[in-house]
Amino acid sequence: MSAFPDRAMVEKAVAWHLRLKEADEDAWIQFAAWLEADPAHNGVYEAVADGDVRMSLLLESATFPPADGHERLPEFSNDEDDIAYDGGSERVLRPRWRWGALAASIAAAGLIAVQMLPNRDSPYSIETPAGETRTVSLADGSEVLLNGGTKIILDKNDIRSVEIARGEARFAVEHDDSDPFTVVAGEQRLVDIGTVFNVVRTDRQLRVGVAEGAVRFEGAARAVNLRAGDSLTADSRGTIEISQIAVASVGSWADGKLVYDQAPLAQVADDLSRSIGISLELPRGMGSRSFSGVIQTDGDREALRARLEELIGEKIVADGTRWFVEAR
Repeated sequence: MSAFPDRAMVEKAVAWHLRLKEADEDAWIQFAAWLEADPAHNGVYEAVADGDVRMSLLLESATFPPADGHERLPEFSNDEDDIAYDGGSERVLRPRWRWGALAASIAAAGLIAVQMLPNRDSPYSIETPAGETRTVSLADGSEVLLNGGTKIILDKNDIRSVEIARGEARFAVEHDDSDPFTVVAGEQRLVDIGTVFNVVRTDRQLRVGVAEGAVRFEGAARAVNLRAGDSLTADSRGTIEISQIAVASVGSWADGKLVYDQAPLAQVADDLSRSIGISLELPRGMGSRSFSGVIQTDGDREALRARLEELIGEKIVADGTRWFVEAR
């Protein structure tokens, strides 16, 4: 396995380093999000910044050879930013290409410094606690939006593959016929043929919904192509069910809505735990009961509890983050 990050990551770190010299508040927020998107980003950025310091010192003390008829003179500018003073009133013109050379040196130094970083294991994981979401931007331009209580495993040496260990994630994939994007879930995997799809993995089943384009499900005994509006459920025994769903409901948890059409209440309880961090405990036998409706998760918790009581026709008792459906 390679000990070095990919070149695109280094180039992005260089770009951020140059941009931050005159960054506004929005740029700093974006930079912080970039650092959080991958544990490797911080180490690469520090290597680039360190290379900048070393190269800046060298360039400050460097002298540039005069033209002798064989070498081209550097281009000079009358811009005030390109004018220095020699200690008196005499003005000294700086070559335009000096800071361009510095930028190039940062890139070179960054690459050298990154190669000196300690080796890190290629796979790494990203997790979210229940009730919190996180967006992970991948180097190929794809994005993974993690719901709460979710864990994914990424590989620095294969940016077109993600393992979902548990939880729920919505994928917006940069499609590439020559290099398909794959999502691994145990012995099953999903191969992107399109762009946007949602995946849920629990200890009982795998659920996939497609919002745009297409996804190929590859199980141990069967492969299925899913199009926009298709939903697939595969349980631990290998049983596969395919149904139609509203495209707008795919990954709707990201918009603060949980949409159901004849879903078991056990699934509703799982979704509430991920999305808002509430543990909904059901009486024995109630988990298999079918439920249809829309639950808004982005409002007041008490209003949500009261609305859920109406939807399921049962009394719900709240005890902090634990809710109990009272058995009749």
